[in-house]
Amino acid sequence: MSASPEQIRATADSYIAALVAGDLEAILDLYAENATVEDPVGNGTVHEGKAAIREFYSSVVAMKIDGEVIEARVCGDDLLFNFEITTHFDADSKATINVWDLMTHDEQGKIASMRAYWTPENMS
Repeated sequence: MSASPEQIRATADSYIAALVAGDLEAILDLYAENATVEDPVGNGTVHEGKAAIREFYSSVVAMKIDGEVIEARVCGDDLLFNFEITTHFDADSKATINVWDLMTHDEQGKIASMRAYWTPENMS
């Protein structure tokens, strides 16, 4: 049985909440064992499997992040959502980025692939 649209949609909120909390384990729990992450799309790097995904997110959760989901759409097993995060590097330095993520889910509702669409032009 496939995950419901509501379960898939909830992934967006859970993902952003885990990023904001800096909770690496909560992020990893959203992913299937053999999942892939391409962030950003087109940079030539695809992180395959939970070990590679853990390594990728380890540096992300080390930063202080604020974020919110702006819009989300579920089509079948796919979740397309737009969000904005602000990364605080120190008291005087931060960057805000607007991102679209496309997540494909497996039958258990775990993320099978995540592709993040953003470029430096989406940062302020």
